[in-house]
Amino acid sequence: MEQRILNGWKEISAHLERGTRTAQRWEMQFGMPVHRPASKPRTAVVAFADELDAWLTRNRSALNSESQNGRDETDPARLRETLFRLQAEAKELAAKLSYLERHLDETAPSDSGKSPRRDRPDEVQRYS
Repeated sequence: MEQRILNGWKEISAHLERGTRTAQRWEMQFGMPVHRPASKPRTAVVAFADELDAWLTRNRSALNSESQNGRDETDPARLRETLFRLQAEAKELAAKLSYLERHLDETAPSDSGKSPRRDRPDEVQRYS
């Protein structure tokens, strides 16, 4: 009997009858068996249908409890809540960075009257 090879997240998620992000999350959180021919973390993936089926059977209870916890990444209310939380965290981090930079400016020795150089990534500047 020939093994059915699933190429890429679309085929894997179609076999699982779940969304692509769910399949990717199951790989990360539950160790779903996928193979990366390039042996690098963010490259193309393949999976064998029989391995996935066996894995699903073994992990059915964990996966069911996850879905009962309402972890649907497409729920607009949940996405909005996550967005607001991330925005608040970004502002908090920007404030902490600003404080640390001021503290560094105050404690850093002066280089013949020059002010310390401040290199900040664009992402941080945007939230200041």
